[in-house]
Amino acid sequence: MSRMRLLSRAALAAVVLSAAACSASEPQPEAPRIGEVRIGVLAPRSGVSRAAGIESQRGAELAADLVNGEQGPAALAGTAGAGGLARLGGHLTLVGADTRSDPEHAASEAVRLVSAEHVAGLVGAYDADVTEVASQRTERLRVPFVNGDSPTDFLTNRGLDWFFRTGPTDRMFGEAFFSALGQLAGDTREIAILYSKDGPGSVVAKLTGELAIEGGFQSVAKVAYLPGTDPVPAIQQLRTKAPDQTPVFAIASTPGDATAVVKAIRQTGYTPPGIFAFGPGFLETGALAPADAEGLFAGTAWSREVAGRSPVAKPVMEMYEDRFGAPMSEVAAGSFTAVLVLADAIGRAGSTDPQRVRSALLNLDIPGREMIMPWSGVRFDTFHQNTAAAGVVEQRVKGLFRVVFPDELQPENPAVWPLSRLRKG
Repeated sequence: MSRMRLLSRAALAAVVLSAAACSASEPQPEAPRIGEVRIGVLAPRSGVSRAAGIESQRGAELAADLVNGEQGPAALAGTAGAGGLARLGGHLTLVGADTRSDPEHAASEAVRLVSAEHVAGLVGAYDADVTEVASQRTERLRVPFVNGDSPTDFLTNRGLDWFFRTGPTDRMFGEAFFSALGQLAGDTREIAILYSKDGPGSVVAKLTGELAIEGGFQSVAKVAYLPGTDPVPAIQQLRTKAPDQTPVFAIASTPGDATAVVKAIRQTGYTPPGIFAFGPGFLETGALAPADAEGLFAGTAWSREVAGRSPVAKPVMEMYEDRFGAPMSEVAAGSFTAVLVLADAIGRAGSTDPQRVRSALLNLDIPGREMIMPWSGVRFDTFHQNTAAAGVVEQRVKGLFRVVFPDELQPENPAVWPLSRLRKG
């Protein structure tokens, strides 16, 4: 991708948030004024998922700043950008709520945000079980809920009318893994599965087995470890059941288990040709930070490498990192995108009326060039899943993550295969 001149921050906000129904040069009827627009942000700012909650809140804050035009001149208010909120006289206010990674507490907070804080919609809430319960509560309240950071498949398979997901599902990530594996493994059509024996881990392990069959692979070994315990015995058992040339899907439900698995694989000297990090435990970047993670493959909805080549995503990423002094993560990018999508829908609806906002969400068709994510856009299906979302596969090489799939996003980064090439010494 050719290197382009950095957009001004005003232009950046217009490009990122553009949702014009007609050209700004054409005469338009006077739009109704909607005043303050309040969006609730459910995030685990304390508890086991605190790190992700902080990233989620930061991503949402940056999105709100762009919607409000705070990064550019007042002239931005005359455009159709910012999801139309500027044109409608709207000012976006975020109202945060700490889920504590507790489903019932999060559900209570969701009710408070709607009944006491009068939010027009909600985004969040990261943890799958928390998202499940909170969105059931907002379903009864008939308020839009846009999730950008919980990939668990069942969330959009429940038939809810008011729940929408912008990011890819676990199935989408798994399909990307097996597509990449099909290119890397050659004639090898076997895999092994190491997974945490709990609800989320078992679900992802089952999905992995199903995708293996669909992709023409055979699972020759499947070994579980108990959450919070030393996974070394399970890894040793896996090695006795699967030959060393068998790729491994390592599945973890929590960041702690993900880190333990990565370290244990290195500790045991296990060098399968490829290790694919799967499950909610690997969503937080810290699990893949140690040097033990060298060579691992990870699925992500956001790639800093791809963002660095995008004239839209790169300035947003730099703004985030300048403001918060930390890399923009997948969680932050997902929250950022969810806020923009909900704000866009409110702008298109020209109202904070929940039914009109829901209708606008159903009719969204945002092209990929107006987003920071490496997707083809935002288009919701009948289950309210964004069918244009996609998973990207990255590999950690020399401490950095680089895209190895899909091919069109990694012209200069062939994957290192087998893993033993990186595990010398």
